[in-house]
Amino acid sequence: MQRKKIAVIGIGSFGKLFVRYLFEDGHEVIAIDKDPVIIDSIKEHVTVAVTLDATDEHALRSQGIGDVDYAVIALADDFETSIICADSLKKSGVKQIYARYQTELQKRVLELLGIRDLFNPEEKAARSMAEIFSFVGMRSSFLLSDEYSVVEVTVPKRYINKTIAEADLRHKYNINVITIKRPFTDKETKRASDSKTEKILGIPHGSTVLREEDIVVLFGSQSDLSKFLET
Repeated sequence: MQRKKIAVIGIGSFGKLFVRYLFEDGHEVIAIDKDPVIIDSIKEHVTVAVTLDATDEHALRSQGIGDVDYAVIALADDFETSIICADSLKKSGVKQIYARYQTELQKRVLELLGIRDLFNPEEKAARSMAEIFSFVGMRSSFLLSDEYSVVEVTVPKRYINKTIAEADLRHKYNINVITIKRPFTDKETKRASDSKTEKILGIPHGSTVLREEDIVVLFGSQSDLSKFLET
């Protein structure tokens, strides 16, 4: 993994989790928020935690914002600040800007400003959870874009004891098997609660046999995955 320099502006409930995950993954993380209490609560989990007004272009430049690989505007409740911040980031030379939106109108306004990388975590979470309830056997769903997803499903009964080549999901449904999570019992663990876990098999071969209780991780378009899950 290549270490990136990432600025996250707006440390709400989403931002707090986001910066911690980035930092744990080894990235250089600059957390920016106007609330000193929030910044104090997150400073141990980021590279740099700064209290400043995101609408202040000079203050942003003082933090070397133009040198970051990515800037993420994670503000949720102050769209006016998001717009001004996005404009300041562009003027400061930030090439890769991700901005959060909550409504379609906000999305269109940000697109008019030239911001192409837009995200709505609530929408993605809601859609993913709806899919889990909609399809039997689905364990989780991750939206990569409006068109493509990665999903985890319990292997359907019709494929138990068949090889991946025999299942032929690539040609039948135009979806790819990324990996398989296989339950196993760790006999060396003393605690019963820790004895049952999952082993990731890596990139599976066509000769890999699908077993009962296997979790298959699939990649494909929303429509192709839906066709597979509905059958």
